[in-house]
Amino acid sequence: LLVNPALSRLLGIDPAQARGRGHLESLRHHGLTELVGEVLRGGRPAARELRLFSPEELVFDAHVAPLQQDGSPTGALVVLHDITRLRRLEQVRRDFIANVSHELRTPLASIKGYAETLRDGALEDKTHRLEFVKTIEEQAVHLSKLVDDLLDLSLIESGHRQPKLTATDLQALAADVSRHFVAAAAERGVTLAPPAAGPSTALADAAQVRQVLANLIDNAIKYTESGGRVEVALETKGSEVIASVRDTGVGIPGTDLTRVFERFYRVEKGRSREAGGTGLGLAIVKHLVEAQGGRVWVESRQPGGSAFFFALPAA
Repeated sequence: LLVNPALSRLLGIDPAQARGRGHLESLRHHGLTELVGEVLRGGRPAARELRLFSPEELVFDAHVAPLQQDGSPTGALVVLHDITRLRRLEQVRRDFIANVSHELRTPLASIKGYAETLRDGALEDKTHRLEFVKTIEEQAVHLSKLVDDLLDLSLIESGHRQPKLTATDLQALAADVSRHFVAAAAERGVTLAPPAAGPSTALADAAQVRQVLANLIDNAIKYTESGGRVEVALETKGSEVIASVRDTGVGIPGTDLTRVFERFYRVEKGRSREAGGTGLGLAIVKHLVEAQGGRVWVESRQPGGSAFFFALPAA
């Protein structure tokens, strides 16, 4: 009898073609037509959560009520509340809790195991006790970094770390950050090339850009083998300043490129933990850049290394 514009848009129904047709033919969704048929037959209201594909998955809280005239059923009223975003957020929350639990469990199990070994007699083992204590310390540092990253991400996502945008010389900033990683790069046998001098003033939050660059350079060094090279570069292009961190490391498979900025997503889980990563660094990078009105992306090939880019508005 009637299809409103919202339903027409969501389910791709043409009101003119639907009018006068049966609900089974018009709605073309088994769960919804079954619910409508149930109400038409029984004369009682009903509600159900339904998933429809139109073409992407949509989740609806569906309510169907009978329409009556002089005590006789004349039809039904269907109301669909779109709760897709709510369900997706709930899934993100569940995944996040599961991931955090998993990330915490690994270092905690290691700390517990080595502490029990020491208590049960290894304190007397002069050969291995310092090695056990060192492992406990390393795992505690990893836990501390994980908690710091979680708090950092929480502050950014909740809007409590609003960027303070000023004209910032990204070349000077990137050169300064690079200097702090020279020793770490040399220790791994990696050459770290700082950005060349040139005009690169962006409207940005200097402290947050420093954190972004530190994350990207640190990752590049960790995933580049001895003899490899990491380069930091800057370029002003139109209304943007584009920064890049390139490496000659292991590279990222094409199937993983769209997911590397997700929280806790790791291309090589074992290697990432071995390198001391928390799985949150790139998620923090993405949030910080986008909060400053910028964008972030990655290009990679295997073998041949990766290049992470972020662009900020030119001052």
